[in-house]
Amino acid sequence: MMQIIGKSAELQLEKDVSTRYLPVVIAAMIFLAALAIGGLFSLSNAISDWSATLTGNLTVEIAFDPTADLDKKVTDAVELLSKTPGVAAARAIEQEETLKLLEPFLGRNAALGDLPIPRLIEVIIDEDSAIDLAALNEKLGEAVAGARLDIHRPWLDKMVLLGRSVQILAAAIMLLIGAVTVIIVIFAVRTGLIMHAEVIQVLHLIGARDQYIAEQFQNYFARLSFLGALPGLIVAIIVMFIFNFLVGSLEASMLPPLSLGVEGIIALLLLPLMVALLTRFTVRRVVLGSLERMM
Repeated sequence: MMQIIGKSAELQLEKDVSTRYLPVVIAAMIFLAALAIGGLFSLSNAISDWSATLTGNLTVEIAFDPTADLDKKVTDAVELLSKTPGVAAARAIEQEETLKLLEPFLGRNAALGDLPIPRLIEVIIDEDSAIDLAALNEKLGEAVAGARLDIHRPWLDKMVLLGRSVQILAAAIMLLIGAVTVIIVIFAVRTGLIMHAEVIQVLHLIGARDQYIAEQFQNYFARLSFLGALPGLIVAIIVMFIFNFLVGSLEASMLPPLSLGVEGIIALLLLPLMVALLTRFTVRRVVLGSLERMM
């Protein structure tokens, strides 16, 4: 079998003007696909982190009251929660830590300390615990005025739904990019078949088989796709690094950095090879089908 990196012997497809800009188009498609993959895996990792962080973690909010002793309320709430069966730990969140949580929304401002900020308590539930959260919330409200239990579930469900929707959109974009790439390759191959029709007829006369001619086309276009995919992937990786750098340099940024994980990195590295194989398969089907109609 002819090597992919080899030249197309008799057809000399390397001299075709029609395929001169095909690597540029492939590079643009791979650039967009790589960004879509980056967003897809980053969202997947973010959703997993949200679920792992918030599952089993609750927050008790004690409303701000300038006339009440908030420190005593926090102490009473922590004591009640610590004695509750099914609660692994209860920790009062200091005011400075609460202000840091507000920085992504309000920025760093000395006036934050003057705001009527509620007091917070972090609660960790034992795994496989059958604790009645509604009853606990009612008991807490009766023991400590202004205390309310927040289970995070409605917020987490909305964030997961948003993340899954964006993931579906990213997957649809990848499918669209793949379809457009296939269509572009098909048009380029058919143009090449028309330009080399006379040479193909001569090859048929001297006994060349359709598989031999298809092999020259598929090797050539697979090589173009692979060489075009590499710079597109490199530029996409550079853009991801720049994005993470900008996110990290912003103070109190609400944007999460791109985190691909091992699976995402492998998917990105395999992208040029997958495009080359897809191109090779597409070209072979198109060429063999066209040659059968020419006979």
